[in-house]
Amino acid sequence: MPQVILLDDIKAVGPLTPNNHKMAAVLLNYSPGGTGQFLYLAVVDKQSGHLNNIATAFVGDRFRVKDLKIVNKKIILDVIQPGKNDPACCPGDVVRHVWHLNKQNELIEEPRLNKEVRLTPDILSNTQWQLESWRYGDPVSADSDISLRYVNGRFMGNIACNQYTVTVKSKVQPGFIDVLENHVSVTEKQCGNPLAAEQQQRYLEQLGGVSQFTYFAGKLALSYRVNGQFGVMIYSQVPLIKAK
Repeated sequence: MPQVILLDDIKAVGPLTPNNHKMAAVLLNYSPGGTGQFLYLAVVDKQSGHLNNIATAFVGDRFRVKDLKIVNKKIILDVIQPGKNDPACCPGDVVRHVWHLNKQNELIEEPRLNKEVRLTPDILSNTQWQLESWRYGDPVSADSDISLRYVNGRFMGNIACNQYTVTVKSKVQPGFIDVLENHVSVTEKQCGNPLAAEQQQRYLEQLGGVSQFTYFAGKLALSYRVNGQFGVMIYSQVPLIKAK
């Protein structure tokens, strides 16, 4: 059955009109029942205590959302979208789309100023991520502290009180990577958490099986295969903290 889903993990709030009245920019995913996954941008205004959808614009088919924000009364949406020769399943162009709301409450997309770049691990530089799910439907425990950064060809971060680094190699196809399990370094502190050792083993196994990364609704997704089983680890972005 056709369905429309609000991507409630990501939104932007800010002024879009000269009077600085704040509105919300949200994203909708329309699935008509086939393979298409059509992304729409919608502007929502609160009037007399009610939310009203005052403008909607089509974004694209099977786009992956990297970021959404409102800056200087403009909506900025960063996505991963199919390039010229990309299969629909695996978009590889990183593209910025910008809209403004005109006096008629219409979303007008502005000309692109920046050229597309391809999806490589370098795009993860200067960001930090916190693991929130081992795979879909399997969240990490509330006391887990598992982070990830990408620095100069390596994934690094914390697992409880320990730090890890592992070498990462890009493949030709955008978003596809090799995580070199024989290039893993982990400190050996005793964390005091009885689950820490178990979490560390599981995390390093899954990280070693990662073969692809992308974004979903502003979150980082690492696809892995361990013992013949496929899964996707999901990370939320957190403020960048320098590695110790």
